[in-house]
Amino acid sequence: MIKYVLSGVISLLTLTSYCQDKKDHLLNAISFGKQLDTIHGQLIDVRTIGEFNQGTISGAKNIDFMESNFVKEISKLDKNKPLYIFCKSGGRSAKAYELLKEEGFENVYELEGGFNAWKEVQAN
Repeated sequence: MIKYVLSGVISLLTLTSYCQDKKDHLLNAISFGKQLDTIHGQLIDVRTIGEFNQGTISGAKNIDFMESNFVKEISKLDKNKPLYIFCKSGGRSAKAYELLKEEGFENVYELEGGFNAWKEVQAN
């Protein structure tokens, strides 16, 4: 019985640790802005060009996650510099984050809530 309890506890701790690590790359709009101000990283807007043209974060480069050339375009980025990504609300940037990690980018940070959250904080 104790063997099963210990096994369950270990599994729970492993899962909790995994979930915690999984969210370390998410930054709320305030933290995201502070890091952009202090760390010279690469800022990528993964929304469509139409969304990008309607407004973006100053200094952002547009690389549309939905375009077939996304992997080719991100391969031009510096893997040694921090990379900050965002989309409209967080869905596409979450997928882009996973792809960037697969492509060997180590320091990738995602704007939690996307550009919508950014606009809300900037308005206040």
